[in-house]
Amino acid sequence: METRRLLGSSLLAAGLSLSAPAAAEPHDASDDGAEVLVRSETHFRLYQRALLPGPYGATISEELAAPIVEYVSVSANDLDAPWQKRSLDVELDVWGSATFGEAGANRRMDGDVRNAFVRYRSGPAWLRLGRQSVAGGAARYSRFDGLSAGGTLPFGLGLEAYGGLTVLPRWAARPGYHQLGSPVESLWRDPSALPEPERAEHWVAGGRLYYDSSRFDAGISAHEERERGELAHRNLGLDLRADLTRKLSLGGAGVMDLDSTRIADARGFAQYSPFRVLDLEVEALHAEPALFLSRQSVLSVFSTDAYDEAGGSVRYRIWRHLTLSGAGFVQLYSDDELGQRGEVTARITPGQTDRTVILTTISRVTAQETGYRAMRNALRQRITPVVDASVDAYHYFYDDPIRGYDTSRVYAGTLEWRALRQLSLLWGTSFAQTPHAASDLQTQLRVRYVAGGTL
Repeated sequence: METRRLLGSSLLAAGLSLSAPAAAEPHDASDDGAEVLVRSETHFRLYQRALLPGPYGATISEELAAPIVEYVSVSANDLDAPWQKRSLDVELDVWGSATFGEAGANRRMDGDVRNAFVRYRSGPAWLRLGRQSVAGGAARYSRFDGLSAGGTLPFGLGLEAYGGLTVLPRWAARPGYHQLGSPVESLWRDPSALPEPERAEHWVAGGRLYYDSSRFDAGISAHEERERGELAHRNLGLDLRADLTRKLSLGGAGVMDLDSTRIADARGFAQYSPFRVLDLEVEALHAEPALFLSRQSVLSVFSTDAYDEAGGSVRYRIWRHLTLSGAGFVQLYSDDELGQRGEVTARITPGQTDRTVILTTISRVTAQETGYRAMRNALRQRITPVVDASVDAYHYFYDDPIRGYDTSRVYAGTLEWRALRQLSLLWGTSFAQTPHAASDLQTQLRVRYVAGGTL
């Protein structure tokens, strides 16, 4: 079989961050103590790809693309409300892009509003209105337009609740694109042929009750999500952490899919530090990844494999300049097959400071059908107080050849200069040879500038 080759050559990638001066200048009309931060990043890129024959001999010609991506965010904290001082926070975070060249023929313009909300605080209570996101616990990650509220009592008990309309893709639908797992994906290939979704049929709601203290945290959360008026997710989450002593900590977290009454993810851990130079940890995990798919996805009824994993790690600081760490885990899959993964790492810091850090890691992974060995060597160097450099080299050795290749190599390097407190420049490049890329070369230059102040 002719080897498939992919040649990716990144000719130019640049990031430029500019800040609106007028918005960042201090406002001296009143001394209200509000903090304002304005950030603007513009990324310029130019790359060329030469892809290999695809399935059934389909060919993809070389593509040249020059995308420009703009990120803008504005946040203001401790603003005055008419009835209460320093009680309002505002955030706006948007992005937009334009692509030039062959690769952007079907997607010239794109963009979205990531966050846009106003938060009101009064004592231990808060209220947030607008576009926002919720993450962790039963919610995993969701973005919605709506309302959230919460508060904490003096003795550590707190409650949070949220609800609103799910943020739907607007410019993300491209010709020839179909949503993975959608029940209509095998029927339609042109998004314009599908009816526009009714936003009222896509909504989320949930909340979390928790207790938070210096030595013990616990919470229970619930999350429900609807798509096209039908159930997509209905989860119950639990998380806890306890410091039994200064040396021993226990914790865990889990999510249950209430529709199927099965555990989607559950993990527990114990951390023990008998000495200042020694850290021990054991961990157990049960996961059924398909339960995190929407109930409206056709893939959710076919992918039901679960697995269990257990193992631990150790970290021992032998002396000031050398730290050794290792980890080992065993997996048991639903068909009673076993897998394993493990690694050993040496961290060397020559000299009296951490200006130079050398890392060497050797790892081994075996799965149901294949496995590999890997080695990573890395160097971090602080050249001057404002200049840092890094170099990484990854080598993978497969048990069974993949597309005729039994090894992969990835090399990467960065150089960063913090010119000012508000300004930094970072240049990075990488080169890879894998079963999917005979040669993949990329480079990027980022210039970031952030400004802010107190009104």
